[in-house]
Amino acid sequence: MDHLGVDERRLTAFLERVHARFPLGRAILFGSRARGDELVDSDYDLVLVSPAFDGMDWSDRIRAMQDLWDLDVGLESLCYTPREFARKAAEISTVAEAVREGRTVWGTPAPAV
Repeated sequence: MDHLGVDERRLTAFLERVHARFPLGRAILFGSRARGDELVDSDYDLVLVSPAFDGMDWSDRIRAMQDLWDLDVGLESLCYTPREFARKAAEISTVAEAVREGRTVWGTPAPAV
């Protein structure tokens, strides 16, 4: 099967669009695209952290990301405020796994613990 990799240019352009609307503190690419074992139709898994998500319903956050997404494959976004992200990263969760195994594509990675 063919691998597509990460379209870094288009991913960065997406993150810039997100940042313009929802100032990003951090974005983490995780899952198969971060590991390098993606397939051609694998989606992009992203954790996005912005204080601008505060007060927004979860579905509105996801819908806003889908509206900004323009790559030819799907997007699975997990959108958190900094406080929500810190709580989820400290739990046994997808976010904690993304922090451990993912790749920061926007912002500064957290220091190793």
